[in-house]
Amino acid sequence: MTTYVEVAQALVSAGYLSDADLEAAAEVLKDALIIDAAEAVQDDVAEDYSTQEDIVAEAEVWESEDAATGDYDLMEEDQEVIEDALDQEEVDKEIMVEAEEEIAAAYLDAAAALLAAELIDEADQQAVAVLVADVWASYDEGE
Repeated sequence: MTTYVEVAQALVSAGYLSDADLEAAAEVLKDALIIDAAEAVQDDVAEDYSTQEDIVAEAEVWESEDAATGDYDLMEEDQEVIEDALDQEEVDKEIMVEAEEEIAAAYLDAAAALLAAELIDEADQQAVAVLVADVWASYDEGE
């Protein structure tokens, strides 16, 4: 994961901050860029979604085997397992969207905090939020 100093340095490199404001901006970002909980939710939900996909795949195999043997009661149970897993996938998708929205709002909040601290210009606020998001994401992905 990136550090707040690295994000601030990217803002300096892009011309939104001066070198003299680097440390102050890093401190503002540290206080304002609160996304750890939402990122943890994303990680947990992504793992659950993957588990549900595995359950669906396995239950589909069971259903096929039960169909081949003519065991319609087990086929019905297999279908219930599939439906439950697909329902959970939909719940997971909704939670992911909520977490993404929370993270996007945090990037905007971070830019607003930099503006409130008079470290960036109001005209640059949206561009700064986008850059913060891009930099944070690129470091999270290991780039």
